[in-house]
Amino acid sequence: MQKLSILEEFIMKIIDMRVRAPFAAYANCNLYSPALISDDGRGGARNWVLPPSVKAFSMDLLIEEANTANVEKLVVPVRKNLGGRNEDLVELIQKYPSHVVGLAGIDVNSLSMQTAVQEIEQFVVNGPCQGIILEPGQDKTPWMVNDVRVFPVYEYCQQHNSPIFMTYGGIMVPSIRYYAPEPLDDVLGAFPKLKIGLAHGGWPYVTEVCQMAINRNNLYLAPDFYMIESPGQTDYVMAANCLLQNRLMFASAYPLMPLKESSEYYMNSGIKEEILPNVMYHNAAEFLDLMQQ
Repeated sequence: MQKLSILEEFIMKIIDMRVRAPFAAYANCNLYSPALISDDGRGGARNWVLPPSVKAFSMDLLIEEANTANVEKLVVPVRKNLGGRNEDLVELIQKYPSHVVGLAGIDVNSLSMQTAVQEIEQFVVNGPCQGIILEPGQDKTPWMVNDVRVFPVYEYCQQHNSPIFMTYGGIMVPSIRYYAPEPLDDVLGAFPKLKIGLAHGGWPYVTEVCQMAINRNNLYLAPDFYMIESPGQTDYVMAANCLLQNRLMFASAYPLMPLKESSEYYMNSGIKEEILPNVMYHNAAEFLDLMQQ
């Protein structure tokens, strides 16, 4: 039998850290709007051809596409700012337990911190979700990540080893100050055992967040489509190839990007072959504490 290369051996296993799946939580949001898809099927973040599951709003088709792309786990967040409900996510996990990893949405504006902690206890600590998602710059009332009002949530997650995934970076924000690196560094330093992952990878502060991740080993980066045809892309690649080989994570940002083409882009981005298994699978498994499952 011919010996497989590291890449060929690993390619059967991919974790996608950011999948806004076609289920109840996203039924009424503009991510699936027909207006975003052209007659030739192109659309999304980079005007690539989008897969059939997007137009059909079909979870079963998405599972087929994931299997074709060798994506073993789809990490699905509930976005409270888009009207999502954690109860719907629980149903999705129960229906697709081998494919879906859930991140419970927590809205720190509409809940008291005591109620927010109770939700984390219900859906993560005593429930099927692997962590929570916070969206400081995209909530209906944006908030600074180092707001001490939210510290009880950080403390509870740290105590229970529940990772926090944040939408932190990108363009859809009322002010870039909500993605500034210094307030995030305050939180990372105050809660050194709390794992925090960044959807959009802190973009456009790419150099700064890479430096923070080097200093703070509890910070993980998931640049999603900001690793694709974007300024700063080469910085993420250089960081992965050097000091952040254990903290960069693949994410597609589906439905704005297709799973297969996104993963192929990452694998051909210049990340070293021996590091790709970390970026495409192992780092996310470590972040989500899936290694023992």
